[in-house]
Amino acid sequence: MKEIEILPLELRKLGLTEKEAMVYLAALKLGYTSVQEIAKKAQISRPTAYGVIKALENKELISQSREKGKRYFTAQSPDHLLGILKRQKKELKEKEREFIRIIAALRDKYYLNDKREIKIYQGKAGLEILFDDFLTSPARKIYLLAGDNKIWPISQRRAAYKKIKKRLGQIEIKELVGKVTLRETIIIYDKVIILTPEKTGMLIENKVMINLIKSLFLFICK
Repeated sequence: MKEIEILPLELRKLGLTEKEAMVYLAALKLGYTSVQEIAKKAQISRPTAYGVIKALENKELISQSREKGKRYFTAQSPDHLLGILKRQKKELKEKEREFIRIIAALRDKYYLNDKREIKIYQGKAGLEILFDDFLTSPARKIYLLAGDNKIWPISQRRAAYKKIKKRLGQIEIKELVGKVTLRETIIIYDKVIILTPEKTGMLIENKVMINLIKSLFLFICK
């Protein structure tokens, strides 16, 4: 694959959109230039280029100046990309702490209020019931967040996904494994399962809590 094709993909890994990556690369090559030239180089319309440039200014990757009433733009040094990575790491740590606080709060809620929106399963028989709920769910989107592969090994996950695909057909699976320091493994579908190293499982059926956990997961996936 050519370098010109690889760079936009690499920039997208840092959180830039496809158009942001193309506009930044165009500005980087052109140097001190106008929005018209950037739009032409990136092969997008001028109005679209303005919007993308504004987003890149907010990310401190493009700066602007005026000369004789006209606006010109300059791409910041690629060294600024390191700042994006540092911010992402900081945000990831903050969201990870949120997950830990949520799990602690859920445990307290379960022991203080038995409304059965949060259920605890222990032992082999209990976990079988828990996974049976997961395997028979109509959910076509499955998300997984884990610190490692120890609690729910890859081979077991693949077997479970295979059963669900056989029943439902096409499904969407997103996994984040090893990118956080959580002790627990979190499975998000139309419900949420939290598996602990102590071989205890928690099933969450509270819709508000499910949506909160899902939104945090999707934020980390950005």
